[in-house]
Amino acid sequence: MKGDFTRNTFDPAKHFSRVLMQQGRVTLDADFNEQAAILLDYMRTLAKDLIGPYAAPSAYAGFRLTFDAATKDLIIGDGRYYVDGILVENDEPVPYSLQPDFPLLAADPLAAELKAPKGTVFWAYLDVWERHVTYIEDDEIREKALNGPDTCTRAKVVWQVKALPAASLPQPNITPAGANLASCSAPLGGLMAVSRALMAARIKPGGVFKDACVTPPDSKYRGTENQLYRVEIHQSGAAGTATFKWSRENGSVASAWLGTSGNDLKVSRSTGFAAGNWVELIDDTQELMGLPGALVLLTKVEGNKLTVDPTTASPATATTWTETLVNPRVRRWDQTENDVIHLAGGAVPLTEKTASADAWIPIEDEIQIQFSPNGQYRSGDYWLIPARVSTGSIEWPPLTDANGLPVVVDGVTQPDPLPPDGVEHHYAPLGFLSLTGTTLSLGSCRCTFDPASSCFRGGSLPVGAHLVKPFNFDARLLSEEAVEESKAEAVLRKRKKPGTA
Repeated sequence: MKGDFTRNTFDPAKHFSRVLMQQGRVTLDADFNEQAAILLDYMRTLAKDLIGPYAAPSAYAGFRLTFDAATKDLIIGDGRYYVDGILVENDEPVPYSLQPDFPLLAADPLAAELKAPKGTVFWAYLDVWERHVTYIEDDEIREKALNGPDTCTRAKVVWQVKALPAASLPQPNITPAGANLASCSAPLGGLMAVSRALMAARIKPGGVFKDACVTPPDSKYRGTENQLYRVEIHQSGAAGTATFKWSRENGSVASAWLGTSGNDLKVSRSTGFAAGNWVELIDDTQELMGLPGALVLLTKVEGNKLTVDPTTASPATATTWTETLVNPRVRRWDQTENDVIHLAGGAVPLTEKTASADAWIPIEDEIQIQFSPNGQYRSGDYWLIPARVSTGSIEWPPLTDANGLPVVVDGVTQPDPLPPDGVEHHYAPLGFLSLTGTTLSLGSCRCTFDPASSCFRGGSLPVGAHLVKPFNFDARLLSEEAVEESKAEAVLRKRKKPGTA
């Protein structure tokens, strides 16, 4: 999450139950965020333990798939679903091609099959992840009375219904009629929660993290000395294809992109940008599709105009602003080219450790990173590295041996290679489907659960609906009208503005 944070202190391995504020102490964002993370982790772990990895409440089971012959589109049913304990909500039926948080590629194979059926079998699944939202993406979260400054940011649960041809799965001959628990869940193993990769970070042996209080005359940065470095995958792939970018401020320096005139980008604010910066031009569509934006080099900053070097834009139309862009923005990154680092399209080529080369990659101020062999890297996945001047080092766990002791080689404590801090994806199968004419064959993979209370079992009564007869009550006798009324009330409640009755 690209916010202006000090660090992320939540560690489930420590089993903290809450954060306790003390009087007369400095309040940090990390403490507040850790409390929210502790509670959220508890709730989601509890939900997963009780419900299982994925299931829907029987009274309002969401994400049922049907076919609309008139529009030749798949309809995703309204309701709720739980995936790894995460509550996923769809407030109203939506077409597959018009999902709110999943812009389809023009060549989407399932969409093409729905328009012109060839009998191809697809495995449909739910992809769930958390997206970071700032005032640039949703200006309503900013308090207008402050006349400009933003405060807190938000995290949003994003759901996306996706599909893979059954022929590409480990069991390629599954048909809708053959859908069962084993066949439904088998393809999940091929989906990545996060990049299957490891990265280590360290201070160069013999080096000392530069004291930010001693600032060279030509330095461009004169803010706080403590940093939260972010190393983020730019181009997906394996080593040799994958690239990364990095930021000393967690990628939080960004501005709304309002238009283009020649080589000038009009932005809402230019604070934090300077000539020589590489910036990323991206919008919601690219982010939701898991695609990186274009990196371009700034040559001048004047007022709220950022001038770019047009020769660095790839494609050449990358700097073109249009009305079709959704919340376009400009984000600063801090990688630069030097005698050691040679950029590729503005990003750093990713190299891995080998038997003959340690392949430590310099960032700045003696900070180095190293990628372990045989990684699979996905665009947007990232690692965070807090750097602190008071200790002259970074916060990174050491590699430990079987006895839990730090591993020391040639007098140097070795850093532990870690998986990415995010973005973590969670998956649930929805079903195997094929289309013959206008007839949809669906082998459902959806699971449901009843409420724990015996009064509400049977799949006919949403939790929280009013009981007509509190005793000797059979929920299955409740009318369909009452069920629909309860669902409507739930949707209305979600749409109410904060502070309204």
